[in-house]
Amino acid sequence: MAPLVALIIGAGKNIGDHTAAALKGKGYKIALGSRNPDFEQVEKDGYFPVAVDAANTESVKAAFATVNKELGPPNAVVFNAAARILPPVPEDPLTLSFEDFKQQTDVGVNVYAAAQEAVKGFRSDNHKDTLKTFIVTGNPLPWVHADLPGPQLVGITVEKDIQWRLMEILSGAYSKEARCVIYFVSLVGKAGGVVDSIPDFFTSGPQHSQVYSDLITREDRLDFEYRFTLDGKKFTK
Repeated sequence: MAPLVALIIGAGKNIGDHTAAALKGKGYKIALGSRNPDFEQVEKDGYFPVAVDAANTESVKAAFATVNKELGPPNAVVFNAAARILPPVPEDPLTLSFEDFKQQTDVGVNVYAAAQEAVKGFRSDNHKDTLKTFIVTGNPLPWVHADLPGPQLVGITVEKDIQWRLMEILSGAYSKEARCVIYFVSLVGKAGGVVDSIPDFFTSGPQHSQVYSDLITREDRLDFEYRFTLDGKKFTK
């Protein structure tokens, strides 16, 4: 049987580290992708470090090539990268430079490149009979812009809009492929929108890892858009 391999793109101390630990406990080999990986520490923790800039298409492709060569093609991919740059004048979104806006939209668009590379691996002989999961760390911005306090989140809102819509399309397109599932997963508040206390998102690694681990290892297919609350439970209206 081919080894279980997970690639986490955007492997920080919050969601990335906790998800890596959860999947390692389930027998996965873990590749942690970040712009500036601490190679010594990552290897010490038993993971495989890989440099990747999620805003750069060639970097994303190169990261997959490295992981494929060293660990084998991943059957679980978590795209956890995000760029959040605010305009200098919060109420004037066009004060955000074009370069900063483009960096954020590039991260959104590069989910496409990551999905292309992931599906190539999913279709390999290694994972013919393996569960295969592609997850994007989302947020409620695609459906709650009007409720937000201002236009200062223009960049990351468009970034997540791109990813949300793309995951909807890809989930439907690949729904008939054996054991292949695609998700846009978002931590939400009690009402289904932005978390009630924004700082809670930045300490939500344990809840994210619980949800991601479950989605990656479960046999049944859920809707592409998966929302959960701070207690780790699926959000229901």
